[in-house]
Amino acid sequence: MKISLSKLAVAWVVAGLSCPGAFGEEDGAVGVRVGADLRVRQEAFDNVPVKDGGVTRGGENDSIRFRVRGWAGLDWGPLSADVRVADEMRAWVEGPGGWEWPDEVVVDQLQLRAGLGDWGTVTAGRQDMKLGTGRLWADGTPKDGSRTGYFDGVRWHGEAGEWKVDAAGVYTEAENHLATGHEHRDVTGYAGGFNGMAEGGVGVFAERREEGKSGYGGYGIWKHDTAWRTAQGERVEGEDIWTLGLRWMPRLGERTSADVEAALQWGDSDGRERFGSFAAGGLKQEWGDGGWWGVGGVHMSGDKEGSEKREDFNILFGRWPWISELMILAYDGDGVGTWNNLAGCWLEGGWKFGEKHDVRGTAGPLWAEEANGSGGGHERGWLGTARYGFPLWKGVEGHLLGEVLFPGDYYESRETAYFLRWEISCRF
Repeated sequence: MKISLSKLAVAWVVAGLSCPGAFGEEDGAVGVRVGADLRVRQEAFDNVPVKDGGVTRGGENDSIRFRVRGWAGLDWGPLSADVRVADEMRAWVEGPGGWEWPDEVVVDQLQLRAGLGDWGTVTAGRQDMKLGTGRLWADGTPKDGSRTGYFDGVRWHGEAGEWKVDAAGVYTEAENHLATGHEHRDVTGYAGGFNGMAEGGVGVFAERREEGKSGYGGYGIWKHDTAWRTAQGERVEGEDIWTLGLRWMPRLGERTSADVEAALQWGDSDGRERFGSFAAGGLKQEWGDGGWWGVGGVHMSGDKEGSEKREDFNILFGRWPWISELMILAYDGDGVGTWNNLAGCWLEGGWKFGEKHDVRGTAGPLWAEEANGSGGGHERGWLGTARYGFPLWKGVEGHLLGEVLFPGDYYESRETAYFLRWEISCRF
């Protein structure tokens, strides 16, 4: 279904303006919200190694990305409705090209929210959705890169005392049908193909935490991937995956805290029985005024060669660069953002100062549980990251990001890899 997105956005605004009491403050009045944002970022990377040999995307890539979004919303008592449209264009300095102006405009938010009083809040439609820590549920359109991250579904959020609970059901198709243009991009699938894979699932997350004290929580997720076909026309069967996880957030002192998350996974994947495991967490110590340091780590099981079972952990809806922008590119040969067969630990630290100035960084080694890379070893290499976020003036912010990987014997390529980015974003 193709629609006129400009007419849709205008319709939301006109509907609000035509209601009695629009922009009023009395009970029952309808309020209207409109806005837009612009993000400009330049990204450059080279020598990022991949599992099967060589480097990803032909080596050197350098592009400037322009993402513009506009939105409108209506508020009426406990009800609200929102629509947002987005477009992203790129100017290439070095690389394969694509995404040139005017590209296509897509709807990445179209939702209705209802407040139910003591029974919480329900949001239905196309929406952004981060559940739990976001490691397993945060991005519904991972192959759409930096343009969108939406889910199509329903979410309920409730709070009672120290408890917070989220329940969601989603089903996101491979193509964004609410789009103008002719690109028909795959927004959910794996790097090797397109052809219609949709992702659905149900998740329940519960957490109990009191300010300044230890907390705990847990979650259960069922995820279903439909069958799909690779670019060569080969049919890949669907998957049904169940995941149960626990989270512990101990408070070890006034300025010392920790966060530990672990999950087990089982199900049927492409006709093979699956059993995988996941763990992540860290320890954080605050110091001074806005400073902190700590340690972190992650482990995701890999698929053991010759095993009748499939033992690699499926990251579910966590296929976004929450570990590293550079390392997610190193998974291009596995499938976009499919974190698995990974273990790592790192030192980390940061400092917040002034008005929204934030400096942080990490450094540490990464390994592969299974030595199934072109280099034959277990060492993915040493990864370092550094980021500086800063304000420019009201409504305008920016950041600088740099990452470097010294590849280990898991990869055939041993050239030093880097990822660099600057970004300026403004909100109107």
